[in-house]
Amino acid sequence: MSDNVIALENREGPFQDMLARVLAMVPDNEREDRDLVRLLAFRLELDGEAAVIEYLVRHITDYIKQGSSGTLHDFIQQSMAG
Repeated sequence: MSDNVIALENREGPFQDMLARVLAMVPDNEREDRDLVRLLAFRLELDGEAAVIEYLVRHITDYIKQGSSGTLHDFIQQSMAG
């Protein structure tokens, strides 16, 4: 990663506590997906914890209802594109 890019998921302080609470909602098998963590960290920085939790709940619910076979990150990316 370039020195000019800030890895949001590596920020110190209260941000880590908020990110941990958001990631606690992610299915266990998806928590190690670095792309998903970065996406959620970015959204958390922009929108705040409550909005990201609402966003994540909506996407996880749709992900489960549709029986998607891909990753949660891919599902979210596809929903943002379409």
